[in-house]
Amino acid sequence: MKSRKTVKKDGFTLPELLITTVILAVVLVGMLNLFLNASVLGNYSTNKTLVMIEVQNKLEEIRSHSFTAISADYASGGTPGDTFDLTLLPGKGKVYIDSTKPDLLEIEVVVSYQNQNGRIIGEDADLDGVLDAGEDTDSNGKLSSEATLVTMVAHR
Repeated sequence: MKSRKTVKKDGFTLPELLITTVILAVVLVGMLNLFLNASVLGNYSTNKTLVMIEVQNKLEEIRSHSFTAISADYASGGTPGDTFDLTLLPGKGKVYIDSTKPDLLEIEVVVSYQNQNGRIIGEDADLDGVLDAGEDTDSNGKLSSEATLVTMVAHR
């Protein structure tokens, strides 16, 4: 009697390989998209941090100024004036001062800037520090941005 050798069928079939390849491709495309979005959000976060540092520095500069001279010096035409250029990113800042209370000033610093993708963050579309026609999207009569800090300065 002849003995028959049994052939083991190890390995994958072609349909199994194709299905595995399709699943792997979908997963890799999803991971690439996730990586790209995380990179964009990381850049956005870095830019916002840099801008907020500049806003905080401007507020500290104003706080260290003589209280009686703040309203005049940080108004339009004053020295240093109500606008300033950013040093770390392309952009412009605007200082608003509410001096309705004689011993308490409300100071708002608003910054509009351009990120690496060319997108303008804030209402100042031309980055000139001036509210032009069509820029006031929230109709509040002044420039607005997510990069804004407001503080109160009291007369000492």
